[in-house]
Amino acid sequence: MTQHLNIECPSCSPEEKVSHELIKFGINPMVHCLECGLVYIASGLKTPDKISVRVYVNRIERPFTRWVKLNAGELLSEDEEIVLDSGRSSDRNQYVITSLQVGVRRVPSALAEELDTIWARPLDEITFAKRRKVRQKHPAALENMIGVPSPSGAFDIAQET
Repeated sequence: MTQHLNIECPSCSPEEKVSHELIKFGINPMVHCLECGLVYIASGLKTPDKISVRVYVNRIERPFTRWVKLNAGELLSEDEEIVLDSGRSSDRNQYVITSLQVGVRRVPSALAEELDTIWARPLDEITFAKRRKVRQKHPAALENMIGVPSPSGAFDIAQET
């Protein structure tokens, strides 16, 4: 999730605020000036208290997307529970985080300000696919063996076209 800020650039506009892209959060946040292209560490820059992160919920009948506000610096991990508020007072559902996306990578845990997307599923729904590998032995009959000489050696069985 790219975040844009309006701050002074030491290279192109030390007096007025211009648009910057926040590259790295933390104690020494790194920013990229969209006017001149300078990448530098912005001293004294405060990170916001709440971060909005997109949550993609994979429901069986209908997947949907919501936005959740998280505290800056909050560490999220896979298999944690998250509560999404749908706007209606009676509809507060719990979800399980299945994956966290930072940029184009999936990571097992990340800080809220690094996240692009949270992938989740409802806590009360479990989906599974049943797969079973089966090996079966069948007797080798002449009808099944194509291109193999007969036991007597008198003829070859060929595939009909």
